Amino acid sequence: MSSSAPRRAMSRRSVLRGATAGGTVLALGGLAPGAAAPSAAAAHGPSWDPTRFGSSYTARPPDPGAVLLGGPGFAVHGDGEGAGTADCTAALQAAVDEASRRGIANKLGDILGGARDFPHGDGGGVVLVPAGTYRLTAPVDVHDSVRVVGFGARRPVFVLGAATPGYATGTARDVFSFRRRPVGGPVSYANNDTFGSGLVNLDIRIGPGNPDAIAVRFGGAQLCLLQDLDIDAGDARAGIDHNANLLHRVRVRGGEVGLNAYAASAGWQTTLLDCRFEGQRRAAVSMFNDAKLVVVRAVVSGTPRAFESAPGQWQHLYVQDSHFDGVSDAVAVLDDSASLPGAENDLIRRSNQLTLLDCTATGVGDLLLLAQSGARTRGPRPSGRIRELTYGLRVEHALGSRESRREGVYADVAPGAPGSLIRARLRSDTPPPPPVREWVSVADVAAEMGRTIGAGEDDLPVFQAAVDRHETVFVPIGQYLLTGTLELRPRTNLVGLHPRQTWLLAADGHPHFADPDRPRALLATPRGGRNTVSGVGLDTARQTPGSVNLLWQSGARSYLADVVTQFVKWHPQDVQSGDPGYSYRGAHKYGMHVRGGGGTIANVWSINGWAENGLLVEDTDVPARVYEVSVEHHETREVVLRRVRNWSFLGLQTEDHIYGWRSQAVEIDRSSDILLANSVLFRVATVQGPYPYAVGVRDSRRITLRGNRGYRDKTPEFTQWGAALRDTRTGRTVPEVEFTLIETG
Repeated sequence: MSSSAPRRAMSRRSVLRGATAGGTVLALGGLAPGAAAPSAAAAHGPSWDPTRFGSSYTARPPDPGAVLLGGPGFAVHGDGEGAGTADCTAALQAAVDEASRRGIANKLGDILGGARDFPHGDGGGVVLVPAGTYRLTAPVDVHDSVRVVGFGARRPVFVLGAATPGYATGTARDVFSFRRRPVGGPVSYANNDTFGSGLVNLDIRIGPGNPDAIAVRFGGAQLCLLQDLDIDAGDARAGIDHNANLLHRVRVRGGEVGLNAYAASAGWQTTLLDCRFEGQRRAAVSMFNDAKLVVVRAVVSGTPRAFESAPGQWQHLYVQDSHFDGVSDAVAVLDDSASLPGAENDLIRRSNQLTLLDCTATGVGDLLLLAQSGARTRGPRPSGRIRELTYGLRVEHALGSRESRREGVYADVAPGAPGSLIRARLRSDTPPPPPVREWVSVADVAAEMGRTIGAGEDDLPVFQAAVDRHETVFVPIGQYLLTGTLELRPRTNLVGLHPRQTWLLAADGHPHFADPDRPRALLATPRGGRNTVSGVGLDTARQTPGSVNLLWQSGARSYLADVVTQFVKWHPQDVQSGDPGYSYRGAHKYGMHVRGGGGTIANVWSINGWAENGLLVEDTDVPARVYEVSVEHHETREVVLRRVRNWSFLGLQTEDHIYGWRSQAVEIDRSSDILLANSVLFRVATVQGPYPYAVGVRDSRRITLRGNRGYRDKTPEFTQWGAALRDTRTGRTVPEVEFTLIETG
């Protein structure tokens, strides 16, 4: 069920620390030694895998604001495409430095604005890398908000040569390091002040004799991504260490571990979409300090373990529509919840959450191993379907007279996993970018019209002409002023390379955005359209009470990704603070408004805190899958669903800040078949008051919550929700804020 629709468990076989009929058994035993050899399917390229892995940008994107590796001042030795023998480290680092310098100069990506003792400007920009082979000999710092983007018929390859000095010293060392504060301030690894960094459409290969190498030290708080990457880790420590927001179409081969996963800054989830892990010596993913992973359509093959937790750590792990092949020991290895430090506290014990949903397996050992007790849930032999496996608290028939609770292991597993079923599960809903050869730059349209854009005049006529005449319109780095709504056609694609460097800005105080009773969107898509919108920022300015950043009405095959709004926190108007989010920005109608639309939405950050809410979805039964979306800092509500059916939120994150303590995370009204999976509904340590519940429902059916992070030990009377779920009509609640499943009728 690739659409991730909620499932009911009325007829399922279940197991609670015992054996089941139907082939699911709980056994005891020790660790299986050694890694399994890659299966024949993994070695020869499985016919059941529908995902295409290749270059997503086959030609150079036409962005004059980007830095070109190999261009003037950033020459690489050899043929200009990377000779593969000369050291290209310094040239690549210089290109990243220059992209960051340009971002500081143009101030387009600036959030901190001189606050917190940082120099003005965050930097940020784009480095374009042509196809070729580039040898690296030392870490390359990817500064805050810089994206390194490869292009060509084949993706560029960065190679750490055999036995490179510094990568066999006993201390881990990166090849690419995501960093914070590139110029004029303290340099650190990426943290909760890091936004928009990325590696896109390139490959990394680690040669033999580099046992301490890590291909990518990943990190960041919002909009950071690894996308369209192949990492050949060989005998290295890890392919990826630490994690930020989105890993998309990433393949990791080899390494002791594919991904060392931690809680992303500042404690958010990380979503893995359409990723592949193969041949790791110990585990595909090793999880530390509550990594909170959302894993969808992954394939893990030829390794002892798919996921393993560090001792003494709870995990919020959600895995769906994934396939496990030749995982010899166990798909998931977790700590026994009762063994966790502080487990006498129900909140801590129930913070250990596992969901495997609609997955398949061939040639696996066990599905779940609880490390301290050695209890095992046996996998299907030789192949089978994991309809559902959970560990933790289940609240079934919630908010009704039949409400019930159970804790422990629940399994619904059936034999047989034909290739057609595996292929159906893995079929992606996230399309590759439109081919670059079809892109038409809005700057070229402006030149044809004898106009200049991005200079502070009204750019709407040029943008509207571009989308009226061309199917795929590219927006270069810059800031573009719009005095009204940019209306896309049914097949229009609007693409940029960096949402924090590519802004559509509402004209401040313009009468078109003045009436809150007749709100007008800055960008609008048509009902039922098949649109892609990606890589752009939307800013509805200050004095625009009738403005909406986005009106999304597109259909089920549409795609909205890598989009951000302006950074504004709601606050009382008399508050004086050095935090740049508290500069007054006026009132707005909605942040992002979905009316009658759906499709796939991924890696979106809605933070215009003076809007009535950050995401309003209403009057739609068009199915939608919403991945790694963050909605933060609004006064009264973050996400509102009204008369909505068939929407799934995987990795939803909300945040109520110090002055936003009256803000409810999610409101669901007259809706049905809604899934919230592995949500982080966050309240900061300094929040000034309590809220009685996180999710409110009214006149709604089949609302399913699978996994939740709702517990904090900081000022718990304020930072913990009073309840996870409340029926606002009857007043009934589910008080537990940490759970693996809450399922209503």
